[in-house]
Amino acid sequence: FQWDFGDGPVVDGAKAVLFCTWLAWSRFRVVLAIRDKTLPSVVGAIDQTLRRFGGCPTYGLTDNERTVTIDHVARIPIRNPEMVVAANHYGLTVVTCMPADPPTKGGSESTVRVAKADLVPTEANLLGAYANWAALEAGCDTFCDQINARAHRVTRRAPAEMLAEERTRLHRLPEHPYATAFGLARH
Repeated sequence: FQWDFGDGPVVDGAKAVLFCTWLAWSRFRVVLAIRDKTLPSVVGAIDQTLRRFGGCPTYGLTDNERTVTIDHVARIPIRNPEMVVAANHYGLTVVTCMPADPPTKGGSESTVRVAKADLVPTEANLLGAYANWAALEAGCDTFCDQINARAHRVTRRAPAEMLAEERTRLHRLPEHPYATAFGLARH
């Protein structure tokens, strides 16, 4: 799957972030509202996304955000050790696209573009401001339900229908989410 971030609307005086994901074969999309791009928020969003997928793909592709890549040495990305441990918890290998090369993850880029157009209030789409965080989350859920229920222009099938087939090829998820990013590790 691929993930990326989009600028979300302002809710309760704080700018939200849209965590946008795309499962490549089925074209199933998940858009979640998160408060920031910190490691706990991103890992929590990954967990919630994988649970909506109903399994874990082998690879997750994203940009070179600091939560994933802490440096590059001779053009080789150095992964954030905490993200590596979190990804291993799910059986996921996180890979990153080449820096400044967004076309390598076009599916998530497209998801960001469509989600921002449908979820972020502007004069063009005439959306009103969200009353609270729950209203934004409900808007994201409605958006996902609608976009995954209609036939995709390439496959001519609904992504939700195709996800049922793709689930047979996804890895089983661990029973509990990865929680050490939230400071809940045992000693």
